[in-house]
Amino acid sequence: MSGLISNYKILKEYSLILEYHAGILDFESFIKFVQKKTSDPQFSLDLNHLIDFRDVTFNITEDEISKTVIFLTKELLTKGEKRNIAVLTSTPKQVVSTTLYNIKQQESNSLITLEIFSTSKRALEWLNTKGLSINEIIAIKESLKS
Repeated sequence: MSGLISNYKILKEYSLILEYHAGILDFESFIKFVQKKTSDPQFSLDLNHLIDFRDVTFNITEDEISKTVIFLTKELLTKGEKRNIAVLTSTPKQVVSTTLYNIKQQESNSLITLEIFSTSKRALEWLNTKGLSINEIIAIKESLKS
């Protein structure tokens, strides 16, 4: 895998954004993705997120994680309503990078609660998205892979 492939779908009716990422995640490619997503007219600071990082190789340093939090704090983490982010991971490095990010974003007085999961089913239960089935989530995530 090379580069970063990042796609998302906004599901306003469920107050949810689904994200799928694959490839090499580095600081610049992730920031570009965030800028693209937040410029979408349907984007809202009040939406929960289900982020799938299971097909990602993190190529980001602790310093770059700190820079990411600083960048996101200016516009996203401390504005809007309280919201939840469920992150899907499958490797120890993904868990470590996501945990480090979570610790740093909590230090910024973030309005976001972030939890790490290994299955879509458990993440969806935690997000409490009533009316959205695991099969629908899987179908949407598959469509985001292409």
